[in-house]
Amino acid sequence: MDHKLRKEIGKIEKLKRRKKFQCLFPQCTDVSIGSHSQQRGGQLKIISENDEVFSMNFSMYDVLTKGNSAFSLVKTRIKNASIYPGFCQTHDGQVFSPIEKQPLKIGDKLQAATFFLRTVTYEVTRKRLVHFGTQKILENCAKILPETALNNFKQQNLGREKFIKHDLPFYLNNAYKAYNSPESGVLKTKWVVIPKKLNASSCTVFSPMRDFQERIYHQAIASPQFLSSFNLVPMQDETHVIVSWLAQHTGENEWIESVMDTQLEKFINYVAICESEDICIGPELWGSVDIFTRERVYEAMHHEIYRGALDEIPCIIKI
Repeated sequence: MDHKLRKEIGKIEKLKRRKKFQCLFPQCTDVSIGSHSQQRGGQLKIISENDEVFSMNFSMYDVLTKGNSAFSLVKTRIKNASIYPGFCQTHDGQVFSPIEKQPLKIGDKLQAATFFLRTVTYEVTRKRLVHFGTQKILENCAKILPETALNNFKQQNLGREKFIKHDLPFYLNNAYKAYNSPESGVLKTKWVVIPKKLNASSCTVFSPMRDFQERIYHQAIASPQFLSSFNLVPMQDETHVIVSWLAQHTGENEWIESVMDTQLEKFINYVAICESEDICIGPELWGSVDIFTRERVYEAMHHEIYRGALDEIPCIIKI
């Protein structure tokens, strides 16, 4: 079974890597390229060694065959790290120019909106790619995988379909509202600058709802669910932490402002490790982490529904 499964998954992995979508810029019908959710020549270059960083392993075969041990960080060329087929060649450069062509300025509303848009478009594409890959597994591996695994994949994709059809258009629409009118008040942002370079980078959405059971219940019945964006952006001598949310969801995000003032290190590690699918770590930092702590990091990367509550968040990113 392993040989057949490896062969089929290999085919699906190739299809996923080659998969392109329509550009996410409004009214554009061009095909997307490999956009970077984290700037290749900026934050990734800064934390890299020999143009390499450690990023998450997304091997479908490992997930299917290794289960809980599938999650790992692997050495990756920065040209291949944090890539997603989000925008066409023209709009990839145009949309992100406020944060790639201009110095970052704390409190800049257009830059905050651009980071929010980048994070949302990354999530849109990640969900579409995972849905595409899972659907191919259901179509091509039905005679190879056990019935329980197939049913699990079917249920997962039903949840993704709800998210793709209802939640993501809502967030994409609001992200463009904030981007096109930064002073409109659509977005709220907490922006902190740490006066040192952190050897980690991240671009992700996360749920601001801290109670796990309440979060699961809300995801099951509500549309859209609550999502906030998190960007960890290291520079040569400082690191920007930019967290944004929709103004209409301020009540669910109030705790973030105080936590970023009082427990910033813990908050960074919680979101970047426990909530993110898009973390990149510099080789210098990852090389300093012992094998036991690495295992704790891998455990924390799993969804809470599978790993359960953590006794302690592994804090490897020190401020």
